Amino acid sequence: MIEYYTLMHKGSKEEYTDNIFMNFGSTVTVLMLSDSCEEPIPLPEEVKTRVSTYITGCRGIPFEEVSNKLTEYIPVGTDYMLIHINDTGINIERHGQIYASIVKRGEIKMLPNGPFSIEDDDRVVCGTAEFFKYLSKPAILSDALTAESCEEWMDNLVCRISDKTHLAEGNLTAVTLIVRKDESIRV
Repeated sequence: MIEYYTLMHKGSKEEYTDNIFMNFGSTVTVLMLSDSCEEPIPLPEEVKTRVSTYITGCRGIPFEEVSNKLTEYIPVGTDYMLIHINDTGINIERHGQIYASIVKRGEIKMLPNGPFSIEDDDRVVCGTAEFFKYLSKPAILSDALTAESCEEWMDNLVCRISDKTHLAEGNLTAVTLIVRKDESIRV
């Protein structure tokens, strides 16, 4: 099972222009969209609806097929990351300034595009460049290793951003994920 927690914060912007779409089950699919331009343009409602409908109905569809279909829906120039994760593997496709890091066996590393194996208690954090802007790898690692849940891990990361008074800058969007093979999900 995959435990997850999301952060969607508008900061000082007039509106929240990033988007997170998710499909939950034995496999979790996450699509994170962001407009990293100086003056972000909100995603049109018809595109949000189309993407949301597709993501919520994509259970059982191979990752490559989901990825190919989404390129028809997502406007050119939009930063996005598609994540497909279950308790044995993760597949990531990212475009633009959205990043993912994995904490595995006490080490942290950035995840490039592609498939990777996953083990019990592996932890993944995905977010926009604005979210990661004031977080160091040692801070992310420390918070991941000491947190008991995805929510606690996210809270710790947000506290670090808040300590630097950068919560007011712009949209912050992120997802924390923890692999729980023993099925004892901590909420």
